[in-house]
Order: sequence, then structure tokens, then C-alpha cells
Amino acid sequence: MNTWEFDTTVGAGSEVVTVVYEYEQDQDSTYNESIREIWFEGRDVIGLLSDEQFKELEMEGAMRFQYHKLNYKSEDV
Repeated sequence: MNTWEFDTTVGAGSEVVTVVYEYEQDQDSTYNESIREIWFEGRDVIGLLSDEQFKELEMEGAMRFQYHKLNYKSEDV
């Protein structure tokens, strides 16, 4: 399992969190992509988000990861 991280904001206060996105990779593509952890001030807060917030982060993560794969070398993915 590989991981990739990005920072984003969540909540009414637009707090900055770090999302750890995990994925598997073969010669052709990546697969089994999902959020593994969400860090805020040194703690994993994935269980504290509402379903709606988590789904929004999943969509954002998927879009950012696709952008990352298109714009960086394959060994960086």
C-alpha cells in the first residue's frame, strides 16, 4: 500500500487538516484509492467528521490525486 498526503480545510472554521490518501499501484494504473487518515494538530480525527464532510474529502482527494498523477512523474505517484 502506498500513501500520498495533501492539506485542505474542513468545517465552519476552515481548519487545516492533512489527509493521508492510500492506494495500490501496478504497472498500468493505481487502484483501491481511499482516505486512510485525517490529521489535525497531531491527532487522527477521521472518526470526528460527519458523513457529509468525509464524502466531500473523498471527492476532493480523488480529484487531487488524479491531478497529481497527471502532472508528476510516475515514480512520484
